[in-house]
Amino acid sequence: MNAIRSCFTGLALVIVSLTSCQKEYSEPAKDHSFTLRFRPVVQDTDNILEFGKTYTNFFNEPFEVRTFRFYIHDIRLFNTQTGDYFESGREQHFLVDAADTMGSRINMKVPSGTYNRISFRIGVDSVRNFSGAQTGALDPALGMFWTWNSGYIMAKLEGTSPLTGQPGDVFEYHIGGFKAPDNVIQQVTLPFPSQQSVTLGKDGDTEVVIAADVYRWFNGVHDIRLDTNPVVMSPGPLAKKVAENYANMFSVLIFYFYL
Repeated sequence: MNAIRSCFTGLALVIVSLTSCQKEYSEPAKDHSFTLRFRPVVQDTDNILEFGKTYTNFFNEPFEVRTFRFYIHDIRLFNTQTGDYFESGREQHFLVDAADTMGSRINMKVPSGTYNRISFRIGVDSVRNFSGAQTGALDPALGMFWTWNSGYIMAKLEGTSPLTGQPGDVFEYHIGGFKAPDNVIQQVTLPFPSQQSVTLGKDGDTEVVIAADVYRWFNGVHDIRLDTNPVVMSPGPLAKKVAENYANMFSVLIFYFYL
C-alpha cells in the first residue's frame, strides 16, 4: 500500500510540474507590419519637395533639386522606459529615393510591443564599403557607388543654382567616406511626436511618416553655401560637415494605424 501511495505521490508531482510549466508558457509575440515612409520637404514639413521648383536656402540662394537620395541601415525601435528594443541589423541597407514613391518606403516586420523612439544610421556600413560593389539596394547600377574610389555614396543631393559658377549651373553633393577622421556615417535618434509611446499590437499595420528636410543640408551645424561650395564629390572634412548638417534633417511627423 505504501508503494502504491508513493507511486501516486510521484505521479502527482509530475502533473504539478507539467501544469506549472504550462502556466509559464506564453505564445511568442507575433510580427507587426511596420512601414517607414520618408517625406522629402523643404524648410517646412508641409512644404513637400518638388523637383524643378525654385527654393531659397538659409543664405537666400535660389536652388532647384534634381536628385535626393540616401542610404539608411541599422534601424531600431526603442522603449526607453522599459529598455525593450528591436533592431533590423546592420546588414540590411535601404536606399531612400525621393524621386520614387515606392523608393521612399521601407517595409519590415517588428515584434509587437510599445515603443517611443526610433533610430537609424545614415550611410553604408564600413564592412559593406570594403566588400566592393554588391546587389539589391547596394547595386552600383543605382548610381550610389564610386567607381573611381571603392566605396558608396552615403547621400546624394543634386540640382541647379545660378550662383554655383559651374557649367549648367549645377551643384553636386555626393557625400561618402567611412574612414577616420572623416567618417560620414551618422547616427540619428528621433523621439515620437509629443514624446508619446506607441503600442504595436499583434494585428494590423502601422506606417510612420518621417520628414527629410533638404533645407538642412545647407545650414544647422555648418554653413554650406552654394556660391562657395557647389561641389562635394570626395571624402574629406567638407563632406563630413555636410553629413553633420543633414543628420539633423529628420523628424517624425505622424503615425497611421491600419487594421
